[in-house]
Amino acid sequence: MRRLSEQIDQVFVVDNGSGGASSNIVEAVEKLPGVKVIRNSSNLGIATALNIGIREALKTGAEWIANFDQDSAITKNYFKDLFHAYEICPEANRVGMIVPRGWSTTVAKVMQIGTPVWAFVMGAHTSGCLIKSEVIGQVGLYDDDLFIDFVDMDYCLRLKKHGFKILRAMQVVLHHELGSKQTRKLLGLEISFRDHMPWRYYYMTRNRLLLFRRFYLVSPRWVCVAIVFFLYELAQLCIEPDRGKKIRAMWIGFCDALRNRSGRHPQFPASVT
Repeated sequence: MRRLSEQIDQVFVVDNGSGGASSNIVEAVEKLPGVKVIRNSSNLGIATALNIGIREALKTGAEWIANFDQDSAITKNYFKDLFHAYEICPEANRVGMIVPRGWSTTVAKVMQIGTPVWAFVMGAHTSGCLIKSEVIGQVGLYDDDLFIDFVDMDYCLRLKKHGFKILRAMQVVLHHELGSKQTRKLLGLEISFRDHMPWRYYYMTRNRLLLFRRFYLVSPRWVCVAIVFFLYELAQLCIEPDRGKKIRAMWIGFCDALRNRSGRHPQFPASVT
């Protein structure tokens, strides 16, 4: 938050019902210059929280709006470097979103001299992205009913549906962790994976299938790739902890997707405070 407040004039923090030590951090953040905290009484989901912040940002008349998760950290000259890629892109008028190359410190290790400055990509994570305000007027806000997981991909596919491109700044990295990384051995092979709470698997399954239905005509390539990843995640469950709870959550998500149900499920998470 200190880094953000140093690089941009106005920061809106949407607190989804934090408690304990987290609430103390929110109180400290509120004292930073240019920071306004908006408190929700409970966890309304990432999509709704993002939308609350975006509505406030739009009121300022900002041309671009950046979104971040709470566990992300920007680098020095983060926004300057993102806009550099945008300025030299020959199709800048078609760009609706600018994103960093990666969301992990490991990406920085593989970047070499000669790495291109920009590239167009199919999708990207929400955290660290920049969206044109005028694009939001055409594409709309994030889908509240998805609650969490695939909220970002839904928006990326909607951008494509409206004719916009996603520009990746290939020399920019955002420090961000996607779940808890764990390592297991299977048949003598060391396999790494990102572990999540069991209830997250409900939303990952349900929302992925809902997006298949929404966008199979818009982006059949993405659907095919996502199906392969889905099958890989199913196979990966055999080495993950709490796999029984995760499989149950996935099954409920699968059934709800068939019924075209969305919104927050009353059991996942079990307590939303």
